[in-house]
This record gives sequence, C-alpha cells and structure tokens, in this order.
Amino acid sequence: MVSWKVSRHPEWDQMHLAGLTASEIADLCHRGAATVHYHLQRREHYEPGFRSKHEAALAARGKNRPSTIWRRRAKEIAAFQSENGRLPRTTGSRTERALHDWLAEQRRLLNAGDLPPSKVVLLQDVAGWRADPRQLELDELWRTRLAALRQYVVENECPPRYRKYGSDTERFLGVWLHNQHQRRSKGILSAWRLEALDSALPGWRSRA
Repeated sequence: MVSWKVSRHPEWDQMHLAGLTASEIADLCHRGAATVHYHLQRREHYEPGFRSKHEAALAARGKNRPSTIWRRRAKEIAAFQSENGRLPRTTGSRTERALHDWLAEQRRLLNAGDLPPSKVVLLQDVAGWRADPRQLELDELWRTRLAALRQYVVENECPPRYRKYGSDTERFLGVWLHNQHQRRSKGILSAWRLEALDSALPGWRSRA
C-alpha cells in the first residue's frame, strides 16, 4: 500500500494548489466530493502548509475564477478533441467554430499573462491547446513541401532550380527551396526547420 507520505492523487494536489476547491476537483475528475475532501485533509497532515497555499491561490483567483460555464466549455473542448482527434477549427460547424473561438481567447489570455493557474490546470487534458492551430497547419504544410523536395532530389539526383527550370514542379520546389535559403541568410529560419533541411538534403542551397 502506498504511504500517505506519497500523494495518492498528485493531480488533485496540483489543482488544489492552483486554487480549485474540493468540489470543483470532484466535478472535474468525476469523483465523490467526500473522497476528494478526505484526500486533501490528509495532505495537510503530511504536508504542513498545504492548506494555506491553497487558500492563497483561491484568494488570488478573484473574479477570474473558473465559473460553471467556463468549466463546462473546457469539458466540451476536451470531449471534442477526444472524439475527433484534434482541436476545433474555424471551418467546422457553428458549434465547432464557437469552441475554436473560446479556446483562442484562452490562448490569448495565457500569452498575455492573464490566464490564472486554476484555468491552466483545468485545460491540462486538452493536448496542444497552447499552440496556435494556424501555425500547426503551416508547419505541417512545410513538412509536406520538404518531403516533396526530398523526393525530387532522389528522382533527379540534383536540387530543383527556380529560374532555368525544366518543369512547373521543378520551379515550384526551386522557389520554395530558394525562399528557405533566403530565410536562413536573414537568420529567420527556425532552428527545427534548418535542422530538418540539413538532415533531408545535406549541403542544400537554392539554385538559380
């Protein structure tokens, strides 16, 4: 049996220290409120000061504490991701667009430093919610372009040209590769993209 000195529910502890009440934790984790209350009382016994840290976090929540409506929307986001395997987009139904806009607002508040820890904790089960969906789409498109470039080099044994090209495909990939070279020269090509290019096409250069 695990000793009470080692928390049996560290996720509950994290939520409580972020300012969530026992009732809110019980509702979020679908557990009985009495069970959660008992666990948190035992944590105070083995971790003196646990309650005072929670009370300070609870007081700091103020008017920005997660309301019932806010928690319900967070659950809807998590359920949507579980069912669809992705976050909501702007191209979906009216309901999906509303979920997208709500999550985008939470991301904006987080980046501005205005999203309290209690809300951050409640969104922890939504994978990737902090990332900008549009940027994720752009990154995936970039990887697709890189794969096409690599395939071209394998088939033609040379990098594509963007000026004296022999086909529309060569020109398209040549322009893309040249743009990567330009971005690298300006120091604005992200490190992971530079590493991916170096790995896929050692010694790559944009060619005229």
